[in-house]
Amino acid sequence: MFKKSTLHSFYYFVLAYVVLQAWLFPIVYHIKLYNFFFHSIISITLFFLLINLNRVKNNPVVHKLLVSGFFFLFTAAFTSTLNEIFVQPWLLAVLFKDIGQLFGFILVSYAIHRWVTQNSDHSVKLKQLSEKDELTEVYTRRHFNNLLSDKLLNQPMQKGSFSILLINIDNFKQINESYTQAAGDVVLKRLAYKLKDCIRKTDLIARWEGEEFIILLNNSNDKVAQQVAEVIRKSTELLCVQYEDELINITVSIGAVTYRNELKSSKLVNYAEQGLFQAKSAGKNRVQLYAP
Repeated sequence: MFKKSTLHSFYYFVLAYVVLQAWLFPIVYHIKLYNFFFHSIISITLFFLLINLNRVKNNPVVHKLLVSGFFFLFTAAFTSTLNEIFVQPWLLAVLFKDIGQLFGFILVSYAIHRWVTQNSDHSVKLKQLSEKDELTEVYTRRHFNNLLSDKLLNQPMQKGSFSILLINIDNFKQINESYTQAAGDVVLKRLAYKLKDCIRKTDLIARWEGEEFIILLNNSNDKVAQQVAEVIRKSTELLCVQYEDELINITVSIGAVTYRNELKSSKLVNYAEQGLFQAKSAGKNRVQLYAP
């Protein structure tokens, strides 16, 4: 809610406004209960909205606009309510009802527009953060899994197959220990850029975990997967990553698998992991195609 001092000031304003009207203006001869009831409901609703605007306090500009706007609207509605009790002059009705409603509507409308725009921008940024790995600027594991699940769901209706490449940097732990973790981050970024250069725009790449990347090759088969994986392996051998005054050479091991009918996404990735394990066990810096 409002701060206590602000809330008390608002209560005092309401009380003073009622007392002032009771002192200045006579009571109407006949109160229209129907109009009085509905104006009162509107006033009470605006009153509670006004004192519960703390939920947008994290956005100071929008909060101030809403407080000002709802205050004008409340004053206009409260004036209409008191107009059913007291005989008000027309100038008071114009100033506090008509002009108050106009200012209140403009301020609240602008505040809502600003709030919606900011929330929309915030949602876009959150979506980008959930889809893209902040360090390497490739897809996240979660987003890749979602895309892979959609791919498998629609695969029966599509022509051609696809392949999965699971890529792991050899001896990455030693790089972190020898050159610091910051050097490891530089290696991950450079490798991510290199992987993007080795695949087509229609293919998908994501950071799987730690020092592992995963690639989905569209319209692929065992032969294509083997060829692309070898291109990646050889390109990585030639990649020299500079960190401060040091040049870091890296190699990768790759497990590859091509989609077979009615395979689940978890099973497909599991086969790629088995291929990667075989490549590591055989001495690293190699490609192993797994055929389920």
